Amino acid sequence: MATGKRAAQLVARLKAKSSSSRDDVVAQLVELGSEAVPALLRALDSKDYKVRIAAAEALGRVRDPGAIDALIASLGDSSKNVQEAAAEGLTRIGDAAVPSLLDALIGKDQAARKWAAEALGNLGDESVAQQLIMRLNDANVEVQRAAVTALGGLKSKKALEPLIDVLASENVELARAAAEALGKIRGPIAIQPLIEALSSPSVDVRGAAAGSLARVGKRAVPALLQTIKHPDYVVRRWVVEILGNIGAEEAREALIEALDDSNERVVHYAAIALGKIGKPSVIPHLVELLDHEKEDVRCAAVQGLASIGTYQVVQHLSQMLEDPDWVTRLTAARGLGQVATRTCVEPLIYALQDEEWSVRRHAAASLGLVGVKKGAAEPLIEALSDPKPSVVRAAAASLGQLGATEAIPRLTELLKHSDDKVGAAAAEALEMLGE
Repeated sequence: MATGKRAAQLVARLKAKSSSSRDDVVAQLVELGSEAVPALLRALDSKDYKVRIAAAEALGRVRDPGAIDALIASLGDSSKNVQEAAAEGLTRIGDAAVPSLLDALIGKDQAARKWAAEALGNLGDESVAQQLIMRLNDANVEVQRAAVTALGGLKSKKALEPLIDVLASENVELARAAAEALGKIRGPIAIQPLIEALSSPSVDVRGAAAGSLARVGKRAVPALLQTIKHPDYVVRRWVVEILGNIGAEEAREALIEALDDSNERVVHYAAIALGKIGKPSVIPHLVELLDHEKEDVRCAAVQGLASIGTYQVVQHLSQMLEDPDWVTRLTAARGLGQVATRTCVEPLIYALQDEEWSVRRHAAASLGLVGVKKGAAEPLIEALSDPKPSVVRAAAASLGQLGATEAIPRLTELLKHSDDKVGAAAAEALEMLGE
């Protein structure tokens, strides 16, 4: 059978209702290579948008430059999914598609301009940065946003100043995209504008700016330390979190001071940040917060102690299993699993009796992480009778991890549990135990 006829027959099968069937047909068309291109180009005119998506995907995977013009036209398709598939197809074709994408970037079709910008960014050709910068003034916001994202993907230094201008935009989506793009480029000149963006009225912009400052890393620390006593508590809260995400040891003293901040959210994030820096010297400062009147602060102190991960915190985490706030108790149980020393076993067994099921679940899971079978197997077998299926699943998984063969009879009974997920967990545990 001639290849062209075979391609036409396969294209006709793209109308199959099953997506898996279409995927199989696409794979066969790709195997035919350039011989399938004429039939696929005709399929781009199908009335069925699913056929057009499949055709665009196949053309991209074949990577024949002869499909470029048709895929460019499909960037303006009535279906957004077809537009996206065409953009991905042009990205796959690669450098040969750049001239046509640049033409689409200045065309009249707004959708085509948007997708052209995205494809150019994904291609990673920095030579197109200037054309993308020009699209930052496009009349269509979607095109502007695509250009911003593309410039971030290109990591072009020449885009830094234009993107800093966009960061000040009143349009939240544009400002957020600019903040994210600046984080990918990581230019030092963006540090101060990103810090200023922490005062944005939009939480999305603040979050994106914080993420980008963390990506900039150590170079941002001096400016962040100068901002840690900002009059706006919202800015202080973001600054201490960023310093923790960077893991800046030089910020330790400033973060310890932040534990006395007048705003509990700042204290919360400072406690977590100190834990991420991970030095035992901060333990006494976090321990002081374990009696704080706000459960949110106590919970953050527990999280910070757990992140330090040394045997020295076990006593303090065990103490917090008695806290009136169940989220704090849960965090303590999970934290003991992070520390994972032999001394964690006894307090975790105690936590298996907690009145809150989620605490019991994390206690059961943590016993598996500790990895000490002696003393833990019997309480975990008892936990297989817990009324909450999620606790039973965690106990079963831990018994498997611990190699507790004495649990095999009870785990076998659970294969017929009314909850399918419990049965699956029991089966997995039995497999780990060689059954």
